[in-house]
Amino acid sequence: MEEKAISPVESLQIIEKMLAETRHRFYNNGFAFLFWGVLVIAACLISYVCYQMDIQGIDGYIWGITVGFGLIVTFIYYARIAPRRRSFTRLDTINGKVWIAYAISYVVLMYLCSYYHQFAPPFIYCLLGLGMFATGGIYKFWSLYAGAVVFWLGAIVCTLMKQNINQYLVSIAVMFLGYLVPGYILWKTAKNEAHV
Repeated sequence: MEEKAISPVESLQIIEKMLAETRHRFYNNGFAFLFWGVLVIAACLISYVCYQMDIQGIDGYIWGITVGFGLIVTFIYYARIAPRRRSFTRLDTINGKVWIAYAISYVVLMYLCSYYHQFAPPFIYCLLGLGMFATGGIYKFWSLYAGAVVFWLGAIVCTLMKQNINQYLVSIAVMFLGYLVPGYILWKTAKNEAHV
């Protein structure tokens, strides 16, 4: 049987279709942005309330439990639940490695900030901006680029502010605009594209 040669226009249509399918699969996987956004906002609110009630010395526990719980749930989701719901593409694998590199860098950064007695949030926001920007480039989603800009601006604002209770309010705003809004836009776009 003779193979049919395809035209450049047909090649572009095939590529566009593959990208659209990849985007659709990723939209359905906006879990990480929504989950981590809600989780960090909850931890910020708990820390804020504890500070207001003059309960001190538990901030490390709040954040340790939050990050530990988040890592466990994320691992279970991507190891057990997500593979049953969809197939992963090469772009998904590359994106996964970006966020694994983020997690490792986060752990190293926390050690360095603790060792040198540095205020961690501006550095964390810079890392998150990098991760969001890379993911936006991998999947070509404008909302992720916008989330990256929010994190970078949040890093600057945190640096310019005094280190006090208001930092929690900035963190809540940054996580809402940098994680939850882009995550919601991805989820909403997926629903529209799937006609659900």
